[in-house]
Amino acid sequence: MAENKTNILTIYAICHDLVEQAEASAKQTEGGEVDKNILPPLKEAFEQVIEFTKIHLIMAYDIFYGAVLTSVDTAINFNVRGPMDLDVSKEPIELQFNPMFLAKNTYSEFTALVISEIFRLVYEHPAVFGELNGELDPENHMNLEKGSSAAISAMVQNDVRLDKDNASARLRLPKETYTTAKINEETRRTPKSDSSIDYYYRFLKQFGPPLPPPGEGKGQGGQGNEESPATSNNTNGKQPHQWEDVDSEDAKDRIKGLIGDVYSKLDDRARGLMPGGLQEQIKMLLRKPEISWKQILRKYLGTVPVPYRKTKTRLNRRQPYRPDLSGRLPKRHIELVLAIDTSGSMSADDLEYVANEIFNIIKDYDTKVTIIECDSEIGNIYTAKHPKDINTKFTGRGGTSFLPVINHINESNQYRNSLMVYFTDGYGDHEIPKPRTLRNLWIVIDSEDNLSLAEPFGEVKALKKDADWVKMNKKKGY
Repeated sequence: MAENKTNILTIYAICHDLVEQAEASAKQTEGGEVDKNILPPLKEAFEQVIEFTKIHLIMAYDIFYGAVLTSVDTAINFNVRGPMDLDVSKEPIELQFNPMFLAKNTYSEFTALVISEIFRLVYEHPAVFGELNGELDPENHMNLEKGSSAAISAMVQNDVRLDKDNASARLRLPKETYTTAKINEETRRTPKSDSSIDYYYRFLKQFGPPLPPPGEGKGQGGQGNEESPATSNNTNGKQPHQWEDVDSEDAKDRIKGLIGDVYSKLDDRARGLMPGGLQEQIKMLLRKPEISWKQILRKYLGTVPVPYRKTKTRLNRRQPYRPDLSGRLPKRHIELVLAIDTSGSMSADDLEYVANEIFNIIKDYDTKVTIIECDSEIGNIYTAKHPKDINTKFTGRGGTSFLPVINHINESNQYRNSLMVYFTDGYGDHEIPKPRTLRNLWIVIDSEDNLSLAEPFGEVKALKKDADWVKMNKKKGY
C-alpha cells in the first residue's frame, strides 16, 4: 500500500502541474479560456487518483467511506465551479470532481474533501437545501453552503482514528474551508460547536454579512461561460451544490437507498470502527418514517365503502356506446366523530390545529362531523361543517374519562359506520368497552405512551410528532 501511495502521489503531482499549465493558458486569453488540449491528460490522470482513493479510504481510514465512494458514480466535470459536487438527481448518485480546484490541495486535503461529501450525503444536506430555500434565494443558498461546510468540517476534523502513528497522514481540510471559526470572524459572535446545518444556516441568516452582488469577489461565477472549464482565475462554470432544484423527498429516497445498501453490507467489526455519531446518524436515516395521524386518517377514509351516484358526465362502463345511459361516480359519504377531551390540560390552539387538518382531509367527502366534548362527563354534542363551527371554549375542564363518550357511541345506532377520532392528553381510564364504530384513531398530545388505555381498539399517534404541527409552533416561537 505504501508503494502504491508513492505512485499515486506522483500522479497527483502530475495533475497539479497540468492544472498550473491550464491556468497559465487561461491567463493568456481574454475570457480566461483553458487550453482544451490539457484537459484529456488531466482527466485521465485524475481518474487514476479517484480509483486509488476508493481503496485508500478502506485501508487507511474507514471501510464505510470507501464503500460509499465505490457505490456512487464518479465523474470528472470541469464545469463545476468548485472542488466537488453531488448530483443527487441521478440514480445512482454521482460524485463529480473538478481537478482545477482539487489538484492544488495536498492528497490528504483531497481525501478530507471526499469524506466531507460523504458526510453531506449521510446528513441529507441536499434535501435540507431544498427544504430551506425553495424560493431559490441566492443569499439563502450561500448561507446554506456555509452552514453545510461548518457542520461537516467539524465532523471531519474530529475523526481522529486515522493513522495514529503517522500524524502527516491525518485528515486535514484545506485552509480556505469554511468552519465555525470563520463564522465567528464574519459575525463577531460565537456559534455553538458541532451543530447542524439548520442551526448554522439560521445563525448566519440572522447575524451574517450580506451577500455581495453577483460577480463581485474572485471566482464567484455567474459572469462567464457555464459550459467552459472553470478555474479559480475565471468566472466560468456552475456553482456546486445547487440542490434546491431537486425534489427533497426524491433526494432523501436516493440517499437512504445508497447509504442503507452500503451499511447493510458492513460486518459488526467494520461498524464498530465507525465514529459513534456517524453510526447514530445512519441509524436515524434508515429508521422507518413515522406515520402521522393524518396519514392514518386518510387510510381509514379510503377503506370506508361508499355508495355510487348516477351521472351523465361519465359513460356507462358496461355499455360505453350508449350515451343515453348514465355512468356512476362514488358519492363519498363519510361520517366522523371527533371526541374532544376537555380536561384542564388541553390546549385550544392544539384543538384548532387538529380540527383544521381534519376538515382539510375530508373536504372532498360528503361528511357529517359530530363533535363530542367530554372531561369526566359529556358536556356538549353538536355537528360541524367547517372548522369555525367547532367550539374552542371548552365545557368542563375537570378530570378525564373516556367511558362517557364510548358508552354514548355504543348506546346509539348512528355511529356504526363512523370513524372516531379521539383528541386527548391520554390520562384517563385503563379499560373501555370496544367502541361500536368502523375505525378508531387516538391523537395524544405529547406521546403515544401517555394513553392510559390497555386496549384502545385503534391506532394511537402523538400530535407533537406531526411535522406540520412542529413547523407551525416553530414559526410561533414555541
